[in-house]
Amino acid sequence: MHCRLHHGHTYSHHTMCSASCSGSDTQTNIRLIDYHQVEKAWFASGNFPLLQSIHHQEYPLESGRTAFCIVPENEMSHMLALIVAVVAARAAHVSRRSTGGTQEQEILNELLRNYDMRVRPPPTNYSDPQGPVTVRVNIMIRMLSKIDVVNMVRDQKQLFVTVGRAVIGWFVQFQEYSMQLTFREQWIDSRLAYSQLGYHNPPKFLTVPHIKNNLWIPDTFFPTEKAAHRHLIDTDNMFLRIHPDGKVLYSSRISITSSCHMQLQLYPFDLQYCDFDLVSYAHTMKDIVYEWDYSAPVQLKPGVGSDLPNFQLQNITTNDDCTSHTNTGSYACLRMKLILKRQFSYYLVQLYGPTTMIVIVSWVSFWIDMHSTAGRVALGVTTLLTMTTMQAAINAKLPPVSYVKVVDVWLGACQTFVFGALLEYAFVSYKDSSRKDEMAKSNATRKAQKRRDKMDIPASDAYQPPCTCHLYRDMRPSLRDRLRRYFTKPDYLPAKIDFYARFYVPLGFLAFNIVYWTSCFMMASKMYQI
Repeated sequence: MHCRLHHGHTYSHHTMCSASCSGSDTQTNIRLIDYHQVEKAWFASGNFPLLQSIHHQEYPLESGRTAFCIVPENEMSHMLALIVAVVAARAAHVSRRSTGGTQEQEILNELLRNYDMRVRPPPTNYSDPQGPVTVRVNIMIRMLSKIDVVNMVRDQKQLFVTVGRAVIGWFVQFQEYSMQLTFREQWIDSRLAYSQLGYHNPPKFLTVPHIKNNLWIPDTFFPTEKAAHRHLIDTDNMFLRIHPDGKVLYSSRISITSSCHMQLQLYPFDLQYCDFDLVSYAHTMKDIVYEWDYSAPVQLKPGVGSDLPNFQLQNITTNDDCTSHTNTGSYACLRMKLILKRQFSYYLVQLYGPTTMIVIVSWVSFWIDMHSTAGRVALGVTTLLTMTTMQAAINAKLPPVSYVKVVDVWLGACQTFVFGALLEYAFVSYKDSSRKDEMAKSNATRKAQKRRDKMDIPASDAYQPPCTCHLYRDMRPSLRDRLRRYFTKPDYLPAKIDFYARFYVPLGFLAFNIVYWTSCFMMASKMYQI
């Protein structure tokens, strides 16, 4: 006898359905029940011997189970068949509810029975049998930290920018930054579609991270990666979802340290563009094509980029114009560009403010009396050593580059002004000593002349009355006299040098600041437009 199923009456996932059983010359309507469920139901009720009195036959099903055919010979047996079917359906429902994910297990077993992970999925575009698989990518940045400009890769390239008629060259260095992200990939694998398997009310998706090694996964890698790892505490931080239409979602949490092409020519006025690429390692564009998720290609966890010590995350852009062409083929690529702006307020407080104050302190020596050698020398040497120490500390935070940065121009100028103040006193002291020597020789000559003149004066008995001197309690000059002395151009050359230095050195530093800041802002604005 041959049995053919009809999906007319359904109880708990086709536990009971109508069928037609036909022999060589007859055809009879029957009730077809899963034999295992019938057996389980009637054993539970203690009426299994009654089952043997019903006219029935057993038939194999496509799923590998045994079907139980009840032939309704009369009204009594028809009612008995319905009772058996209801009890079997109830037992099947209770059994399925007690075993939990039985349906998911059956679906997975069915999907993986003939699945070959070595072969990529069929083309996403069914109209092109030889087309590629489209992999849609989404990235969520959870944390951005450790933007390190000291650890520099040896490779470098040069970039030229025209400012007016001048051509400015940048040597591009490779620094690094670290971030933690959730990397998601979606693609359609029609071999994993379970909507057509005929299950009643199938799950919306299957979360199956444990079968990752049994499925085909895109071989995505990050070309700019220096170090990376997946998180395993307290379990592998990844999941794999399979949807009824065969769409696969693969997500994992990754911590990665990536290199960045940084231009330090305008440090600390620089704006850095850090590229983060992802490419297929072995599959060319004929096999895999990457696309950004249209709704949200890149997501940011709230607060990301706002707590960086030296940088501020300005923007994130995405594009797909980074296709890699090699002698083995062309490989699809996606690029995420992080735009990082250095926070100038930090350097204004930690760099430009202190160095400016050191330069101003060095000018105090111009107002100290030229004969206070210890004070002026101590002040000049102290400011010079402080400036040198600060310059060394700042350069320790930067990579050893072969070009001059704008911060080097500032530090060099400040050190020049401090050293110039010390040299100015050395020159004044030298001139004062030379003038004293000349005056000493002149005084010696005058004294010798006076002695000769005294020898020629005849003796006299004239009486010279004693001189009465009147001492005044306060002989100190007034404030007006002192200010007049400071701001009145002296005739004595060393004092005249100090007088001019009090005004022309600050004016020179002010002129340098005007030129420096104007040039920096012009070059920075030009670089922002690249």
